[in-house]
Amino acid sequence: MKLSGLARVALCATALLMSAATFAAKKDTKSVDEFPNATRKEPKATMVEREQRELSKAADLVNDGKGMEALPIVEKVLGNPKSSKYAQAFALQLKGRAYWDDDNEAEALAATIKAIELDALPNVHQFGLIYQVAQMYMQDEKYDQALSWIDRWEKESGQNTADSLALKSNLFYRLERYQDAIGTMKQAIAKSDAPHESWNQILMASYYELDQFDEAAALVQSQLAKKPNDIKLIKQLATIYVNGDKYPQAIEVLSKAKAQGLITSPEDYMQLAKLYANADKPKDAADTLREGMSKGVVQPSLEAYRLLGDVCSQSEDDACTIDAYTKASPFAADGNVDYQLGYYLYYAERSAEAKEALNRAISKGGLRQEGEAYVMRGDILSDLNDNAGAMADWRKAATFPSTKTMAEQRIKAATTGVKLRRPSTRK
Repeated sequence: MKLSGLARVALCATALLMSAATFAAKKDTKSVDEFPNATRKEPKATMVEREQRELSKAADLVNDGKGMEALPIVEKVLGNPKSSKYAQAFALQLKGRAYWDDDNEAEALAATIKAIELDALPNVHQFGLIYQVAQMYMQDEKYDQALSWIDRWEKESGQNTADSLALKSNLFYRLERYQDAIGTMKQAIAKSDAPHESWNQILMASYYELDQFDEAAALVQSQLAKKPNDIKLIKQLATIYVNGDKYPQAIEVLSKAKAQGLITSPEDYMQLAKLYANADKPKDAADTLREGMSKGVVQPSLEAYRLLGDVCSQSEDDACTIDAYTKASPFAADGNVDYQLGYYLYYAERSAEAKEALNRAISKGGLRQEGEAYVMRGDILSDLNDNAGAMADWRKAATFPSTKTMAEQRIKAATTGVKLRRPSTRK
């Protein structure tokens, strides 16, 4: 898995390089022990002047983004049997960084692990490299290995930080150990004064995988208490309620946001309209869509007009239904919208327009109810006194199993001179 340049720099920053010259200047000074609980004993790190000189030059090249130019110097140190273990480990650390910057992750990983195995670097560098290896394995989607290395980092460094716990939780999530991911991420968040947004997302995703929607909702509600107008959080909470089959709560969240002027995207309007429709509130759904359209937020489209037609149909507003399906028709690649339009036009006693709609439906094809389309067009043609056309359509409908009986009844009635009567109301 390739990383962006910025992400690669961030990853390498977990193991900061110190030039040999800098080390030499500071080796006699006392520094704060960053790992007071480490189980690894701090090794004695020494270099001869020649090693310091060569590795200082190589380190400067690597830090200047010229890692490939540093490799010959590094290999010279590694090829010298008299080089100290510390010099070799430092050289391998440089080699790993150079290859990482060159996008050669396999060589970078191999060199970094060799540097760790020499067990000669100061704790601050040794532990930094162990942590980096965990991250590298994670980027390569080798999550078991990554988890093993972060466990090693915790054990040897004696540390348990918010960042390390968050990384570990992320690994648990990717390994589908969701309960472990939840428990570990809660610890990470508790340890941090400013938890990263991505941490909450991992926690949220883990709740989702375990269908723990109440816990997920509680998490978002706690975030909303701090950012009450964050539309991203509001929509996230609504989605959680939908997944938990709590549609009234989802509607309440989004409708309140709309009243506050926070609902501004076409997706938001469409989602709220669909929620109203699913909650058997078609009038509210239609009003929401009309508002979005009137504001120019919801643009003309098949989805928008078809949804408006559907909810108007639910509320038995035939004028709205016909108007919406008429506007949806030009956007439709198949004939299903025109079939619905024809149906409503026919029962609105607008048979000529219904005929045109059914003609388009059959011509476009892709009908879910093809037999029914021929039956209806036959009925429309009969109403228009085109008996021959009606008979032809009914005979066609008789070839479909779903409409065979219906069509044959019409054919029999027509051949005996019985005029088909339009039902007084649609069903």
